[in-house]
Amino acid sequence: MATPPGLPPPPLVVASQTPSTFKRTRKATRLRSLATRPPGAERPVVHVDPATGNADNPHKKKLRIYLGIVTRDKVDMTYETWKEVPTTQKDLIWEIIQAEFDIPEASLL
Repeated sequence: MATPPGLPPPPLVVASQTPSTFKRTRKATRLRSLATRPPGAERPVVHVDPATGNADNPHKKKLRIYLGIVTRDKVDMTYETWKEVPTTQKDLIWEIIQAEFDIPEASLL
């Protein structure tokens, strides 16, 4: 039995494909290396320039990724700008960041 003209051919199904292998989606990033850090282990030290706010050491990429993770988890996306986020929520985020990273220049900011 042939398909009627104008219709696309039916998709080929391979026996080895299962429904779970058709589409792989990206999962949430959690920065597992920080989450699995043993208790009592030293926090990564990040040096931040107080004038520019830029980090300049090997842990700067890890800090930047962690900032994004915490912000996505803790800040509601209905805020259009960072200035609209309540100060109490910003303080909570800052405490979470300081719990994971040692930022010596934090007292200068």
